[in-house]
Amino acid sequence: MNSDMLATLILPTVKADPITSVPVLIANIRSQLRYTPSYRKAWIAKQKVLEKIHGGWDASYNEVWQWCQVLERYVPGCVTDLETEPAYYNDRLLRGCQVFKRLFWTFKQCQDAFLYCKPLVQIEGTFMYSRYTHRLLLAVTQDGSGRILPLAFAITPGESADDWEFFLYRLRRHVCPQPNICVISDRGTGILAAIERQGSLWHHTHHRYFLRYVASNYYGQF
Repeated sequence: MNSDMLATLILPTVKADPITSVPVLIANIRSQLRYTPSYRKAWIAKQKVLEKIHGGWDASYNEVWQWCQVLERYVPGCVTDLETEPAYYNDRLLRGCQVFKRLFWTFKQCQDAFLYCKPLVQIEGTFMYSRYTHRLLLAVTQDGSGRILPLAFAITPGESADDWEFFLYRLRRHVCPQPNICVISDRGTGILAAIERQGSLWHHTHHRYFLRYVASNYYGQF
């Protein structure tokens, strides 16, 4: 039995709950067919089901521009900023073809809510586990009760100074232009360089660091 047949069998289960684990899928297949597929074959079958439901990676990236247009049209006040770059194949420029580079987005509800929160912004980046190893950059704040409120998001190639400048410039422009904002982050070189660059909108703010990173660096050296 190949992975295509298994994909057809597990489609209803994965469609109802996309995070169903592979061992659970193997158990379901065993109970229905009295056949135990290998973990690899069940995993491949699940990937085929997810692609059938959501589309492939390439198709998803091709729809990003349309997704931005739909957001701005049907979510009033939503801000998106998609940055692309020329496409190359074997070091040759593909004329008239652009590929994804960076994306920023935020919602009006987040912009409005920030006016009633503490004047601080916490920024962080994390890995995206997929075929395309981009980074997810995000900014959050806290209300008076210490509850977390997301403010803005970005998908970038990495965490270079250019990537953080792309995110921080738009965060400052669209979400938190107020004076005397406190920015909390780690001591990543990309963040520090972006904030200190000439023309940065974050020069007249207060920059502090996450305590866990200070403690980690301390225990790593002493």
